[in-house]
Amino acid sequence: MSKGNKSKKKVVGRLFLIIAVSIVVLFAVDVCITEIYAHKIPHRFASAKEGKELILSNTDYYSNFTRNDIEYRLEKSGATMDELLDVSSNEIRSFTLTEKYFIDRKLAKMARTLARNNYVLPEVDEIVFIKSDMSVEMGNSGYTHGTQIYLNSTIVTTYSILDIIPGFSEYFEELLWHEFFHCLTRCNPEFRAQMYSLINFTVADSDFELPPSVLERYLSNPDVEHHDSYATFVIDGKEVDCFAAWFTTMDYEESRSSSDPWKMVVLVPVDGSDTYYTKEQASNFDDVFGTNTDYVIDPEECMADNFAYAMLYGIKGKEGKGYPNPEIIQGVIDAVSR
Repeated sequence: MSKGNKSKKKVVGRLFLIIAVSIVVLFAVDVCITEIYAHKIPHRFASAKEGKELILSNTDYYSNFTRNDIEYRLEKSGATMDELLDVSSNEIRSFTLTEKYFIDRKLAKMARTLARNNYVLPEVDEIVFIKSDMSVEMGNSGYTHGTQIYLNSTIVTTYSILDIIPGFSEYFEELLWHEFFHCLTRCNPEFRAQMYSLINFTVADSDFELPPSVLERYLSNPDVEHHDSYATFVIDGKEVDCFAAWFTTMDYEESRSSSDPWKMVVLVPVDGSDTYYTKEQASNFDDVFGTNTDYVIDPEECMADNFAYAMLYGIKGKEGKGYPNPEIIQGVIDAVSR
């Protein structure tokens, strides 16, 4: 072998060594930064065993389920609560180390966003992340019980693997901010009331009862623990104080042979009358909820989206495109600014 070839091999070898060392150093730095910032948002990851115990502990949520709830979730007429609980608990999975690190990196990024903008959020109890296949929650990307955040196993696995693609995991970051909001509002009633007021909702002293006509087709939402907030809607030219509820337009058996939409938001008068209105009947529906998001089945979900947008994109919006209702986003930012 010539001296020139030996020299080239040495240069290539050193280059590869430098690259390898650089990668190791960068990874070590990233791990340190992640560890420092991620735990500024108190959290831990549940094993499959603990996750199963936690999901079954949410007895208040399941005790309010109707037959309608159970059948739609299990996609089965005559389904029982025992079947629902069995399927729900058996869908819980354990996080891999890669998935935990991926989520920690996103939490660290969230914490850095708060620090960089001098945002101060109200205190929150320890968050427990739980991984679930989530078919009984209709394939949602995530949902919460208290400060338990359930994440769709397919979403977590996919995004943790493809996070190396620039911008790919932005949706996951938005999801984390959204679910984090639910934890914040549960731990801080005053913050919840402040957030709801940004979309014209007032929090009452107690929950409103669902009238019989709504209850029979009501669909529970784990992120909405209370129906205690109302806004004034204009129905047929008259102002009516209503709360929002998620509603199925038909029984499960009927929906199997129908192509019509089977779920929608309804507005329920707070005066206790056994009636409800559709969003189309309220001429000021968009004025109340705003149109930054179309997830307007409840003020809790609407504001979770607005909060996520404010934290992730700021007042300029995604790609600087702004918002239809920037005053809502500004209200969120003002509420958390020092």
